[in-house]
Amino acid sequence: MDHFNLKFILFFFGMVSFSSFGQDTLELDAVQVNGTSFGFKKANLYEGVQQEEYNVRGFTQLEIFESNLLDFWTSPGVTCITGKINQKGTDHNPFLELKWNKDQEGCDWVGMGFGWDGWKSKDLAYVIDTLALELIVRSKGAAFTNIPWAFCLEDYSGGQAWLGYNTSFLKANNITQEWTKVLIPLQLFPFDSYEVDATNIKQLMIQVFAEGELEVSSIKLVPFAGKLKEEVRAFEGTIQVDGVLDEWNESFLPLEKHSFAVAYTRDELYFAFDVIDDTPRQNGQEGSNLWNGDAIEIAFSTNPNANPNRKFLLLSDQHLGINCGEHPYVWNWKTNEMMKDVRLNFSSTAQGYRVELAIPTSSFRGFNINPQESLDIEVAIDEGNEKMRNKQVRWNSKAQDGFHLNPSLWGSLSFEHQVLIQQ
Repeated sequence: MDHFNLKFILFFFGMVSFSSFGQDTLELDAVQVNGTSFGFKKANLYEGVQQEEYNVRGFTQLEIFESNLLDFWTSPGVTCITGKINQKGTDHNPFLELKWNKDQEGCDWVGMGFGWDGWKSKDLAYVIDTLALELIVRSKGAAFTNIPWAFCLEDYSGGQAWLGYNTSFLKANNITQEWTKVLIPLQLFPFDSYEVDATNIKQLMIQVFAEGELEVSSIKLVPFAGKLKEEVRAFEGTIQVDGVLDEWNESFLPLEKHSFAVAYTRDELYFAFDVIDDTPRQNGQEGSNLWNGDAIEIAFSTNPNANPNRKFLLLSDQHLGINCGEHPYVWNWKTNEMMKDVRLNFSSTAQGYRVELAIPTSSFRGFNINPQESLDIEVAIDEGNEKMRNKQVRWNSKAQDGFHLNPSLWGSLSFEHQVLIQQ
């Protein structure tokens, strides 16, 4: 060995400063060489090793917007819509300030888009059932529940799957000046109906309506494990169809401000509705047009083996309507005639009215109720007056209309083998 190298090594070990000494470990705080001290940077064992990127089923393109607008655009016209980053939030986190006004001349289409991840193609096809679009938003003024927006996922061929905002997406009672979560399951976007290629998504687009201001902290895709189909349980027991609803106990489910319940016997299917209405029982329509006023609609399948994701009606799919006007009746849209073998009754309340309906299972070919099986079902309240319907409140298909033609929008009806306690 070279004399100089040997001398240096001996000198090196002679000047080492020890911080601790174990069986197999030597930790050095510093080394002195020819009177000069050299320090060591302390590092974790895995420092410098690239951490695995967070993903859901291998999908990593989860962040759509957070603190920067690199892949963001708005429609032309600064008076129609503006979007800018506010770096001085009270919580010290940047957020997006949005202000729009479509109700003015020259603002035909007003909206914005997020290309996200540098406009790379996004394959959502294999994560549609496990992800939801999450927006963290807050109001700049008074609290509200409705955001006049429509959301769209567009593919690189120009295909667009649009979905309107619904208050069911809001994970709080309303949007206040505190950050609030809006959650939209990806399964609700009509990819198949509009032939959108979910394996090649280009961007998220948002169309805005009316006028408003909103602050957005983030937009991202998050894991979603919630159920998309609502469930109602029908309790076993004979109902006295008098419109009073005393024997229904605690079986009612909310339908926005209204509520409903289902019961059954071997021979009859019962429905009860508690309708909140400032102008109750106004419907001047006749026949199949009953939907265009105060009315109730019920769609259900009599086949427990029907595919719940079907988008077309089967012979076993039924659609009934109750005209809730002064001259009530039950209409069967499937046979296009009034049902004569049903029992129907109403009662008035301080807030609106109540309805009870009994339908014989013999009204439908091959219909047998089995408590071990479930059926597809959807109910809706039509709110209107003598001339027209003003609003339709749907139970399962809150965010998308057209349930009368599309059973995939229906919820689920199960049968409890538990007799209702009579009052």
